[in-house]
Amino acid sequence: MRLYRAALHLYPRAFRREYGEDMVALIAQQLRDENVARVMARTAVDLAITVPSRHLEKHMHRSSTTALVVAFIVLGIVLGVVGGPGGLAALVVLFALAAVTFQRSRPVAAPSDRWWKLLLGGAVLLGGLATVTTATGELGDGWWLAAMVGFVTSFALIAAGLVLGIAARFGTRTA
Repeated sequence: MRLYRAALHLYPRAFRREYGEDMVALIAQQLRDENVARVMARTAVDLAITVPSRHLEKHMHRSSTTALVVAFIVLGIVLGVVGGPGGLAALVVLFALAAVTFQRSRPVAAPSDRWWKLLLGGAVLLGGLATVTTATGELGDGWWLAAMVGFVTSFALIAAGLVLGIAARFGTRTA
């Protein structure tokens, strides 16, 4: 039992705290009911498989990044207000970083479930660009770069939404 208790230190600390005593109790019960060699062999195989997987799981749980998302948004707004055309590009980049950071902090989901969001986002961005350029007539110096980035991004979003939508529609057929 001392050897098994020492082997439990191979698991991540949080896992040990939550399950350690139950695991020790289970091994003690198995040692009373079964052959020691059989229990030790099964336990060695279990340790070889589960210790690495528990360490991988520890790294898969993402921590909260709310402060970083808020910092990206606030900095983007400040640079967008005081930075002119270059500030607008910084605003777009920082908002994109905030979106990516927020998305990475959420649990992993199937991308095909969100295809319509990409399609809608691309259409809204394209419509917004069309509205702004029609209302202003001609874009000033420096603004055309932001408009072109938005234009290319809108088509990329629409294309990604269409591809994922088609994959979601035709990729998961059940018999």
